[in-house]
Amino acid sequence: MKLLVFGATGGTGRELVKQALAQGHQVTAYARNPDKFGDITHAGLQVVRGDVLDPAAVEKAVSGHDAVLSAIGAGAGRTTLREEGTRNIVRAMQKAGVCRLICQSSLASATVAPTSVS
Repeated sequence: MKLLVFGATGGTGRELVKQALAQGHQVTAYARNPDKFGDITHAGLQVVRGDVLDPAAVEKAVSGHDAVLSAIGAGAGRTTLREEGTRNIVRAMQKAGVCRLICQSSLASATVAPTSVS
């Protein structure tokens, strides 16, 4: 399959890229800063510079792919990056007729201290 990975420079995104390549997929890694992508090289890998907040760039990237994987991260603090970025991805997928999306987010996760029940 031809896979597009958003958030490819983060820990999860890099792992998705590595596993997809190991399984024989063609992978496009989408990143604001491709220099952060680092040492992963493979004949089946293409690295594309782009901003997930740019709908036209996202649309261009999505075209021609079979599936999209999103591991968009936003760092610390409140931001709408995940929301707006995911919205751009879904709209681009609808326009291109791409129906497969895997979206991973840690946005709603939290560490909760165990409680004792008496």
